[in-house]
Formats: sequence, structure tokens, C-alpha cells
Amino acid sequence: MFFGRNFSALSKTLFLICFFLFFSIPILPKTSKLNSYGFLYIDANSGQSSGGHSALLLGDRVYHLQYSFEDKIFHIVRENWDDFRFQYGVVENRNIELYEWKLSDSAKQTLRQKWNELYLVQETHIQNQKLLEEDWEWNDSQSKENTYQESISGFGYFTSFQDLSSPIPKLFSFQKEEIKSIKTNIQYLVSELSKIQTDTNSTSDLDILSDNSSPLRLVPSIQTETNFRIEKDRKIFVRKFLIEPVLLYEQAFVTLEGKEFTLSNEEISTWKGYRTKLISELKSCIYKNECQDWEEMTLLLRILYLHKSIESRQIVFPKKNFTGFSYLEYTELPEVIMNNKQKEYAQLFIEKRKEFGKVYHPIQFYNWETFLSHYQSFMEGKSFTEGIEFNWIGKNPYSNLRSKSKNLFSHNSPDSKKRLWETYTKKIQNLYSYHLILQNCTNELFFYLQLMFPDGKINGEPFWDPLTQNVFGFNFIPSIAAFKLSNSSYTKNFKLYPSYRNLKRNHLNDWTKKHIKERFVPTSQIYRSNPMDHPFLFFTEESIWSRPILGFANVVYGVGYSGFGIIKSPIDKGKDFSKGTEIIFYSLPELFFFNIRKGHFPLIAAEEIPQEYYLKEESQ
Repeated sequence: MFFGRNFSALSKTLFLICFFLFFSIPILPKTSKLNSYGFLYIDANSGQSSGGHSALLLGDRVYHLQYSFEDKIFHIVRENWDDFRFQYGVVENRNIELYEWKLSDSAKQTLRQKWNELYLVQETHIQNQKLLEEDWEWNDSQSKENTYQESISGFGYFTSFQDLSSPIPKLFSFQKEEIKSIKTNIQYLVSELSKIQTDTNSTSDLDILSDNSSPLRLVPSIQTETNFRIEKDRKIFVRKFLIEPVLLYEQAFVTLEGKEFTLSNEEISTWKGYRTKLISELKSCIYKNECQDWEEMTLLLRILYLHKSIESRQIVFPKKNFTGFSYLEYTELPEVIMNNKQKEYAQLFIEKRKEFGKVYHPIQFYNWETFLSHYQSFMEGKSFTEGIEFNWIGKNPYSNLRSKSKNLFSHNSPDSKKRLWETYTKKIQNLYSYHLILQNCTNELFFYLQLMFPDGKINGEPFWDPLTQNVFGFNFIPSIAAFKLSNSSYTKNFKLYPSYRNLKRNHLNDWTKKHIKERFVPTSQIYRSNPMDHPFLFFTEESIWSRPILGFANVVYGVGYSGFGIIKSPIDKGKDFSKGTEIIFYSLPELFFFNIRKGHFPLIAAEEIPQEYYLKEESQ
């Protein structure tokens, strides 16, 4: 993001965008698949990026950069075009411009492959950092308590009480020799826990990220002592559960009751077939011992929630632990909005159930579980966290099997592990650093492109004129970069995706309503106040020449609002005063003919989105 990223007061807006975005995305039908490749310029708005934003559209995926104040890393973000367009074009109400490159199919494939590699390299770095932090924290707690009692992701779905009536033995129908083989494998895994290498996290691990490391350099994943234990613990658990199952922790599962969630006889038959195939896959994992620990846990939990759904004839799914952080307390949605969302989810359930029942495939399971997690986040008012793993936290129900050997504790001190994590963190923060002018969302895109294709060619095929990194070229400003690309001989096409409010205004034929009533916030029928926006009086996007006059009115309104905010500050702890300063801040540029604020639309229903939103896409 650009200018807005420097104002910490606006970080609240980030959570609200995520909060309402996650509630709204599922209601939208998907548009036709894109095959456009090019540079995206996104208009400014109050909140996240007051100077605009830049991204790359590569087919149906968008790649862009966002800085996180939490981990101080400039993240490479890869997301679906439909979701990206909805967030920026509808929720954030910003025009999106596409400067399209004409590329051959082979060039498109190479360009997308390079960005996928760049994204995966950064994800590996971040995952390594998290593993090192986890290793330090858990060893630190163990050294203080002199015990090995950490909670592990996935174990929260189970209790430590034996389940004598479990359906598992009947479903798997193990023979005596198979049970004997599983027990032998459990003994082997337990013995492995007592052979942990004490030099797993030596300083040589940092060699994978040297001081002159390139963002394009592939790096291996780190194996920590703690991660090694978790892998073995999960594998031991899955095998032990299959022969001596424990009771499930029912509160970790959601049962959707009601006629609309009742499974039909056809669905029951389909889901039984899915369950049989999952059982076969898990058996293969156990016998061959070639699957990852999280793969085995995922297969087991899918078998369990399908079985619970079949037995109850209702949709049942495991809860997920949403790990996203929140800037604000939960904001209760208006009753009308809640009712609309409930209706839309009910309709979408029908579509998603049909899609899930079409074919047995891991992607179908992932899509189904992602949708159910979206629904859980909607019910609980939490930010959705994407991921394939079922991550409810809990203790290992079979912890008594673990060796009591002191070798379970690392010989490396927690302090040394902490230093290792801090050193690694500092290195990746330097590698993926952010600067308002020198390294922002725009010039970092160009920096990566030039690393990949120094001469602006893909396999000898030119696709753009590399823009200078010199600050005096002003290419760090998204709108200027877009202007230069618009005049490039390699930009073959320009497409505009209007913002939500502009699409709605285009439907108005009455001049007074379109140009007067809709510009004055209190009389607007399109816009309604919402938690993402501070109060203001006039929209100034439409006309340049009247902008200073309306901007002045907004400034005066902001000054008055701040004044009343000072009086109310002992009661509301300065909230209204803060809103007043935001009104003034985003209104001042309007005095000089510049527009930033465009309002947000997080509370709309699917039926309010104009048909042109989809027709524009299909015309491409």
C-alpha cells in the first residue's frame, strides 16, 4: 500500500475491511475466467492507501504487496481476481484500471510461474521464522515447568477418554496382522522421539538466508526439534486412535440444524462413497508411512465429520481456530444486514453442496471446508483464516505413550534458540522491507519484474519498458506509474472497472438526483454510513472544479466535529475527536483539487450490485 500505510490510526480500517469482506465475498457469483495479463492501478480512498495502490493481474490471479505492522514484513499477496475486485471495487469503492500486455501463451505461463516462485520463496521464509519462534517459545516454557505438555494443533477435536462405542473399528475393519503392524509402527515412532538430534537448530541454518540473499533464491524449510516432535506425536496419535479410539470433543464440531441443512438420500449415498475413499487413503498412509502428519490428521477428521453428518443426516463440520489478529472489538451488524446475509448464505449452501457432491477430489473438500469456515467466521464474528489444516488446539490424548526420557528436552538453551529466531527474523525483515517512497507497493512490483526479466523480455518477447528506480522519476507514485504505462508501446489495451458507487450512479437518469442528492451524504440513497468511514458531508470525486468549495465545507464540518469531540472526550475517550481529525485530513487535499475519500460499502447485499459488474467481466 502507499501513503495510508504510514498512519497507524488508520490500521483500524484494515480489520474492518477484512471483517466485512469475509462476510460479503461468499454471496457473490463468480465471474467468467480471465486471461488478461497486465498492470493494475487502483484509485485512492481513505483508510488503507490514500495514494492509490498497484498490482499485477496474471490471468485469474492478482499479485500485489502489503506491509504488515505486526511482523514488519512487506508481504507478497496472491489472491483470486474475483475477491480482489470485490474488496477494492465494491467494499473500498475504488476504480480499477488495467493496462494490459499482449503476451503469447508461453510468455504468460513463464510470467505467472516466476511470480508463483517468488511468492513461495517468501512463504518458506515466513514459515521458517514461525517454526523458529515456536521452537524457542515451547522450549522456554518446558525449561521453566520441566515438563512436555504443549498443546498441538489438531488435538483439540479429541478427549482423553476411551470411546468403547466408536464407529472407527467397524469402518476400518483391521485384521489382527494389520493391528499388530500398526502397533509395531507406533513403537518405532515413540522410539524416534527419544532420538531427537540436539544440533537441529545450529547457526548453520541461517546460511539459507545470507546477507546478500536474493528474493528469487529458493530456500529449504527448516526442521526444528519442536516441529519434529509434533510430527511424530500426530502420527502416533492417528495410529493409536484407529485401534483404540477416544471420545470426540463435541464442542469442537458444529452441527447445522434445520431443514435447509438436512442431507438428502442421494447426498447420504455420495458422502458414504467419499468416506470409503478417505478410509482407503488413510490406510495407505498408515501402511506405507509416506504421508505428512497433517495429511493423516486431515484425512482422519474428514472421515469423522462425514460420518457424523451421515449419522445425523445434518451438515457437521469441525471448527477452526481463527488465528488472525483484530484491531477492533467485534462490531455487531444491523439486524437487516444480518437477515440478508443469512438468506444469502442459505442460497449459497445449496450451490456449494451441489458442487461438493459432484466429484471426489481434494480440491472439492478444500472448497467445501473453506466455505464452512467462512460460515463459522460469520456466525462468530471473527476474521476468517485460510488454511487446509484443522487446527483446533489441544493436548495429546495419548501422551502417556511418549517416552519419559530427558532427551525430549533440548540441550540447546532457550536463549540460544531465541537469538536464532531473532537473527533470522531480522534478516527476512531486511530482505522484505518497506519504505514509503523507496520500497512501496508500486516500485517493489517493478523491482521484482526487473529481477526476473532485466531487459523487459520474456524468452526474447518484449512486454514492457522497465521503469527507472530513481526516486526523481516519481515511479513510486501509483498514478504516475500507470500514466507512463498507458503511453508505453507495449500496453495494448486499457480496461476500466468502475467502483460500486459509480456503477450505481450510472443507473440514475434524473440529473438532480445524480449530481446533487447523491453528492450530499445525508440525502444519498446509494451510500449509507458504516463503521469503516468517518462522517463527512460531500462526495467530491465527480467534479474537479467544484471540489475546493465542497472540500471547504467538509473541512469546516470536520473542525466542528472535532470541537464537539473534545467536549465528549471524557465520555467516549476521544473517539469523536479522532473522527473529526480524519474528516479534516481527507478533506484538505480537496481544497487543492485532489480527491482521496470515496466512501466504503461493506454492508451491501448481493442484489444491490448492478448487473454491469458481471457483464463488464463477461465482455472481455
